[in-house]
Amino acid sequence: MSLIYVIMGVSGSGKTTVGKVLANQLGFPFLDADDFHPQANIDKMQAGKALNDKDRKPWLESLNQELKKHKDTGVVLACSALKASYRESLEEGIKVHWTHLAGDFELIQARMQLRSHFMPASLLQSQFDTLEPLESGLTLDIDSDVEFLVHMIRAKYETKGPAHWGIVGMGVMGQSLARNSVNAGIRTAVFNRATEGEELVIAKMLTKYPDPKLYGYTDWKEFTAKLSLPRKILLMVPAGKAIDAVLEELLPFLSPGDCIVDGGNSHFSDTQRRIQELIERDIEYLGMGVSGGEKGALEGPAMMPGGSKVAFNALQPILDKIAAKDPKGNPCVGYLGQGGCGHLVKTVHNGIEYAEMQLLAEVYSLLLASDIPRSEFGSIFNDWDQGEYSSYLLGLMPSIMNKKEGDAYLIDKILPMAGAKGTGAWTSITALENGQDMSISTAAVNARNHSQAIWHKFPQIQENHRKPSRGVKLELERILKGYQAARILNHLQGLQFIHTMGTISNWDLDLSEVTRIWTNGCILKSQLIELLTEKIAADFDHLNLWSYNCYIALFQDFKYTLNLGWQNDIHMPVFNAAWQYGLGVSSAESNANIIQAQRDFFGAHTYKRKDHHPSENFHTDWTKP
Repeated sequence: MSLIYVIMGVSGSGKTTVGKVLANQLGFPFLDADDFHPQANIDKMQAGKALNDKDRKPWLESLNQELKKHKDTGVVLACSALKASYRESLEEGIKVHWTHLAGDFELIQARMQLRSHFMPASLLQSQFDTLEPLESGLTLDIDSDVEFLVHMIRAKYETKGPAHWGIVGMGVMGQSLARNSVNAGIRTAVFNRATEGEELVIAKMLTKYPDPKLYGYTDWKEFTAKLSLPRKILLMVPAGKAIDAVLEELLPFLSPGDCIVDGGNSHFSDTQRRIQELIERDIEYLGMGVSGGEKGALEGPAMMPGGSKVAFNALQPILDKIAAKDPKGNPCVGYLGQGGCGHLVKTVHNGIEYAEMQLLAEVYSLLLASDIPRSEFGSIFNDWDQGEYSSYLLGLMPSIMNKKEGDAYLIDKILPMAGAKGTGAWTSITALENGQDMSISTAAVNARNHSQAIWHKFPQIQENHRKPSRGVKLELERILKGYQAARILNHLQGLQFIHTMGTISNWDLDLSEVTRIWTNGCILKSQLIELLTEKIAADFDHLNLWSYNCYIALFQDFKYTLNLGWQNDIHMPVFNAAWQYGLGVSSAESNANIIQAQRDFFGAHTYKRKDHHPSENFHTDWTKP
């Protein structure tokens, strides 16, 4: 591996400045080729005369001899090696890493006029006329920050070896994961397209977060060439067609056995399709949910991978280093199973999250109806965020409640229209398609839809309708317990759905590993998740029984909380959905027999009887006496 770096360009291109910074970072001596000109050459240039090849020959020979002295220890040389023949002379007997700092005539002429140099700016045109661009090596635009230029050089020629992995897509999550990686000592190559509006994404990132273990690219060939084999590439781009477009561009530069991980919020069915398509090309594909937002990605996310076990094994050493750690110190990442199970788990995680957020919004509505001063709301949530009730989301509430603009609370200025990115809806749709009940998270999805599509359309009705009461007396401890009952049912419903989807899809999915991963680094982090992990470790039936027993124990507090909403005209859709779900699972009798009788009446769909074997079907002519 060569340790000789030559930065070339016309006078005024900044090669000396870049070369000195590079030498300082590498710990190499810096040489300026101008210092090696014989006096005759200097006198000629100061007289405004251009050097010819005869003038440069002894100069190039002395530079070559000087470079040879440093071939084993390293050196950085700034040199106007404008012709290919000059570069051949410099490189005789040694290997050189070439970098050309290129820029337009007007920019460089303006630079030269602002500085002192023994060669007058009038000779600049002759240098441009002489210049023969590099056929190989690295060419960089000088209209970039010095730190960026240096990092691009190091990314191309870094002597410490290839990058351990690559990350594609430098949005908020991609950049945070890349920074997390280099902080963990992982050499990381990052890629972002350089299309209109994104030309400077990589440049700005490397300038803002300089690190010798971080290499940036906008060219697929250079990006993939930097990666160790088998290549390990994490995609952090929007779900859907964008993933397919990136794969189409990336695949020509990959080799059999390379591993791709989709870390976005993809639909699990798309992940399963891509796994099958890439098997034919001998590319290993992993679908991985990543939770924790920007902070989690930077400090340690929870990651839910599923798909190729080969890909997971290759990536595990990296993922273990960047993941959050569970209460026992283990990484919050683990192989969950085959196919698209990783993305299905992340989707349901988000469905549960929707409901958790809505429950807190509904508790806030109860507080607004109370006689409790607004100034105390933050401390109430802070007091609740302790022990068995503690959670990441509950921990956010004091800051949200206390934030002010002037004398007014900021929350009062936010338009009540909640956004969504689709995973909550996917949870509901997938549940319906597979005959499962996800009514609690669906109520949360509908609440957001209502806020966007319905709420603002009925101002007259809202103006004339009786407003919720104010000054209501609240038993806060009972509301906290009612809130906990709804949370338990919400989590149980989601875990039951994941369990069922794993069975339907033959994923061999480990549910205790799912909840263990959720114990830290993700939005669902809570004491409840830690407790559920312990219960699932026994068996899934034990989890069901424990959850229902908790619901029964909290039944009266749950009912009290809901009654407050009903009696005071407060919109509480997720509390209501959880209540109905709890009643449904705890009722000795269901009213679904009426539904089946109606279906048989008008459509002869048949029904089953309690007093006969479940395999038998019956039909009745309901019109006859």
